[in-house]
Formats: sequence, structure tokens, C-alpha cells
Amino acid sequence: MKYFLFDIGNVLTNFNFPHLLQTYADHSGQPLGPQTDRDEEMYLKVETGELSEPDYVDYLNEAKGLSWTTDNLHMVWQEMFSLNTTGMALLEKAKESDAAVYTLSNIANYHERAIEHNWSGFFDGMDGYFMSYKMGVRKPDARIYEMVLEKLGVSGDQCFFIDDLADNIASARAVGIEGHQFIPENYTSVVQAAHEFFDW
Repeated sequence: MKYFLFDIGNVLTNFNFPHLLQTYADHSGQPLGPQTDRDEEMYLKVETGELSEPDYVDYLNEAKGLSWTTDNLHMVWQEMFSLNTTGMALLEKAKESDAAVYTLSNIANYHERAIEHNWSGFFDGMDGYFMSYKMGVRKPDARIYEMVLEKLGVSGDQCFFIDDLADNIASARAVGIEGHQFIPENYTSVVQAAHEFFDW
């Protein structure tokens, strides 16, 4: 048995982060500003389950001059996502094959719900899901890959992993996983590597 591990953001879906910053400005009436170090810290905490959605919204309201509820957060992120056709084609190919198919993603619960809202049944047909907010750790921390391999009961060389970030791929390769950076200029070579790995 071989395993195909899919990142979600910028692999199965695309998301427009500058649009998020513009949305903060539009909703608050304040000038467009950059993501701060504190913003990043809080975002990482909600993606590892250390910070609840209501507390994260409270932070955004204070930091960005918003008056949001969690419903606003969900609706904004629904607008952020679009499907990545190349990644989705690979997912469908994997699900039709004898490969075991899993997600391995830095993700918060509200991201997951926004995706499911936009495309009902998006996660159907997969064998399982490794999501940072449930695991308490994010890529590129080596622990998340070690946890995946332990849960699956396999060695890294049985796993094919695609992710858009080079650091995440480097950490995966360090524990023996065959990792490939999924960025537009690499799409053709990644698809070819998947076909060779799974003998499609």
C-alpha cells in the first residue's frame, strides 16, 4: 500500500491572502496594513488549536478595528477559497487508484468549514485527514510528519506528499517522505512524479 498525502491550501484549493487584508480594511474603514508579527502568532495558534475561534475573532476585532462574529470569519473565508484544478485532478486520480489518500494540512476549523460550505462533500472519498488544529502541531515541525507515519504505521518511503511550501517539503523529506513542492512551475513534473511513484 502506498499513501498520497495532500496539503490543502494552494494544492487542492487556492486562497487569496491579500484579499483577506483588503477585507480587514474594507470592513473596518481603516487603511490597508500588512500582517504583523502578532497577527501571525495568533493565526498560528488558531491553526494548532491553542486559540479558540471566538478568542481569535476577539483578537481580530481589537487588532483590526472590526466588529465581527465567528459567522463573519466563516463567510470571509468562504470568499477566499477557489479550487486548484491541477491538484483536484491529482486527488481524483488518487481516489480512483489503489492508493490510500489523506490530507496533511495546516488548517483551522473555520477553514475546513468554509471549504465544505463551498464544495459539499469535498472531503468525501478520502481515507483520513491530518489537520494541524486537531494535532496541536503545524508543518514544518518534524513532529507532525512523525505523528502521521506513526498513525499510518508505515515508513516515509511509502508516502508521496505534495505541499506548496519549500520548508514543509524539506521537513517531510528529512523523515524519509517523498515530498514535492506543488507550485505552478512544478505542476508538470509533480504530476509525472506521482504517476511514477504510484505506477499509474
